Amino acid sequence: MMGLDTAGKMLGGHERLGDALAIQPRSLRAKLAGDRGISAADLIATAEALDARADRVREHARKLREEAGQ
Repeated sequence: MMGLDTAGKMLGGHERLGDALAIQPRSLRAKLAGDRGISAADLIATAEALDARADRVREHARKLREEAGQ
């Protein structure tokens, strides 16, 4: 559950994590509390959301370097 919570923070909040998992806030709270299981599909969807965010961050960093003449 800690990994899922950390991923939510990295994504910018639990709302975005819930969106990535296509679940309602109540269901997400249950998963984070350990009241509901976390499936392999949940982990894969979370990893894909993190990858997409990382891609956006890398692209922005590239643009900043380009603007700086690097």
